[in-house]
Amino acid sequence: MGVVEAIYENGVFKPLKKLNLPEKRRVKLIILDEFIKDLDDAFGILEEDIDLEKLRKEWDRDVSS
Repeated sequence: MGVVEAIYENGVFKPLKKLNLPEKRRVKLIILDEFIKDLDDAFGILEEDIDLEKLRKEWDRDVSS
């Protein structure tokens, strides 16, 4: 799992860099712009900047154990 930057164009997400994934691999996308807006709408208290790098590390952390 990791973070992939992409452009949404003509109904398709296009990664900015080549990915090391097999064809037709199913993935889940998190749209950060909307995620942060939703947090702000829900809590209305996000006055300080969110550390996106820290947030990404938490998302990538294995929580299955």
